[in-house]
Amino acid sequence: MCSLFDTDDHAGIERFLEQVGARHRERMRYGKRHRPTSRISIVTTRHGEPEVEDAIWHLYLQKDGEDYRPHKKYWSINSNWRKLPQRPEYRHSRCLIPATAWVESQHGKHPVEFGFGLPFFFCGLYKPWDDGQLLSCSIITLPAHEHTARYHEKSFPMIAPASREFCRRWLSDTPDTSVFEPYLIPRIQYAGKPLTVAPLKQATSTEYIAAPEKIEDPADSGK
Repeated sequence: MCSLFDTDDHAGIERFLEQVGARHRERMRYGKRHRPTSRISIVTTRHGEPEVEDAIWHLYLQKDGEDYRPHKKYWSINSNWRKLPQRPEYRHSRCLIPATAWVESQHGKHPVEFGFGLPFFFCGLYKPWDDGQLLSCSIITLPAHEHTARYHEKSFPMIAPASREFCRRWLSDTPDTSVFEPYLIPRIQYAGKPLTVAPLKQATSTEYIAAPEKIEDPADSGK
């Protein structure tokens, strides 16, 4: 389960967003160790063209007076790939979530930071609230990759391939999700770069206790 991630402002995020045609790049929320239920940046096409928007990182909300808060009964920062066919957001409200790294741990112990050394997108779902004035979102999680299961055995986030065409299709409002089935498999390469893993002192810290190591899989297509 991805529960912490980074969006560094020194990693070429604006240039990356420009390459996929995202408008309003000035809205980007940068930061280290974004936490569940916080406000993060996502890319949607709900107004016709790709644009950066704010969202609460917790898909299901509930009304609390005049405000909306994360729903107490449903922990929904992630959306499991097995349940995607049951989620209407998968057919109509897909988003991309800019990131530069993420943190995982095994049963809450031995946290590590994953990354590719490049900006990338998590594939996610979003939901509008309050007549579209407020958005919430989740990150789609896939089964763990065989080469990352020793760091986190439960899951691996769905990462969009480095393809503008894929991003265009993902952000479209087409209800035909069959085209995404080949991508519901964890891959540990991105744009030809291998996944790196760095052990952390604490999950929420940026203090490393060992140098990063590359995780390479010859069978990974890298798409």
